[in-house]
Amino acid sequence: SRNLWVDTPLNPVSAISQSVAVFNIDDLDAGYEVLPIAEWAELGEGVKRVVHPEYNQYGDEIWFSVWSGKEEESAIVVVDDRTRQLKHVIKGPRIVTP
Repeated sequence: SRNLWVDTPLNPVSAISQSVAVFNIDDLDAGYEVLPIAEWAELGEGVKRVVHPEYNQYGDEIWFSVWSGKEEESAIVVVDDRTRQLKHVIKGPRIVTP
C-alpha cells in the first residue's frame, strides 16, 4: 500500500475521533484526506471511536473497528485501500465493543 492510515480514537472532538486521516506516503506534503468511518457505519447516536485499522490478507482492503458503548451497536467498516471508498459495513449482535 502507498497509504498511511491514521486513527485518533482518544481525541475529544467527535468529528476527529469518528474519522481517519489517510496520507499518500509518496507525497506527504500533499496533506491528508479525511474519511468519515463512523458515519459510514450508520450506528445512530452515541459516542463512537474508530480504532485498529488492519489490512486483509491480500492487502487490498483496510478494516476499521467502530466501537460504541457497551449497550450500543458497533461495526467493522471495510475500505478499499486503492480508492479509499467504502466497500462494506459488518454489523450485528456478534459485533460488540470489548
